[in-house]
Amino acid sequence: MLTFFRRLARVVIRPRTTMREILDEPRDRMIVPLLLLATLAAFAGDPNNNVRKGLAATPYAWLIVICALIVSALVVFLAFYLFSWIAYMAGRFLDGQGSQSAVRSALAWGFAPIIWAMLYRIPIALFASPETEVIKAGDVAFRLRPALIGGSCALALIFGLLELAMIVAYVVVSSRTLAEAHRFSAWKGFGTLVIVGITPLVIIIAAVLAIR
Repeated sequence: MLTFFRRLARVVIRPRTTMREILDEPRDRMIVPLLLLATLAAFAGDPNNNVRKGLAATPYAWLIVICALIVSALVVFLAFYLFSWIAYMAGRFLDGQGSQSAVRSALAWGFAPIIWAMLYRIPIALFASPETEVIKAGDVAFRLRPALIGGSCALALIFGLLELAMIVAYVVVSSRTLAEAHRFSAWKGFGTLVIVGITPLVIIIAAVLAIR
């Protein structure tokens, strides 16, 4: 367990070196724990404290939350394996050499910045006011809770910047872990990640056009 968390920290700082160390082992058994932690991180980032409000609303709230976590985890697992296959094919198109198992490991360990975001997301989810101010910058929404931090706009901005830093770190780390899995440059790793991100959108647009 200590090795797992050490690697989870190192992959954020030295993505390619850490990823190569992981890939050189016979089998990566940490994919499932990483996906579960990423799912919990998504729940911890609930912008409106829906989980906490739900717990206060009904005596069966814990059962509801557990069921929601299970369903969310199943959806995450299905989406993850679909996207890992897309990343494998996209990497091959870009002259990558990674196997499907290596690409799955790279995508899973790329969630490390999102998982570490729980260090500030969980305290906010537990103690923040249900009232949330949302500031949008392009397609990114920063969830600010002035009630939690004494009405200080400066501290609220810090939280928003932490969210932005987490997103940037995810893109950088995932690009580099994918690059190491496919044994090509970090820019090609970023290109693979972009292809993975836009493929569902392309499919949706194609389906809408086909229906019309």
